[in-house]
Amino acid sequence: MKLKATVLIVLVAAVVALFAAKGIKSGSAPEEYSSNTASQTASLIEEAKQKGQPAWLLFHSTTCQSCIEMEAVYNALKPEFEGKVAFININVNDPAEQDLCVQYQIQYIPTTFFLNSKGEITFNYVGVIQQDEMRAKLKELAEGK
Repeated sequence: MKLKATVLIVLVAAVVALFAAKGIKSGSAPEEYSSNTASQTASLIEEAKQKGQPAWLLFHSTTCQSCIEMEAVYNALKPEFEGKVAFININVNDPAEQDLCVQYQIQYIPTTFFLNSKGEITFNYVGVIQQDEMRAKLKELAEGK
């Protein structure tokens, strides 16, 4: 009986891991998610796409230590890339942002997405990225690489 229970638990864990690993792949736009309430942030993403401007989406909260570290990197680099990359800050605890969290399949924070000028995901990462590494990645994004 214990063997059956163990096998069942392992099987369920494998299925959950399989679905979690699927996530959003680079080179694709996230599936559209419709809702009765449109967030202003979604408008900023669409505006960047219409301008042909790449974007950095940072999903975070104000209470997570790693998020606070990543937000410091975000704030330090924003002036350097003003007009080249749209910086879009998304607080996962804001009810108005829940549609975007679902659309981008946010499970852990901080989560970074880069969108190219067509609105396609070219990079995504969960966790803190050091400022120098992020600067290099943003330069590539701004240059369309």
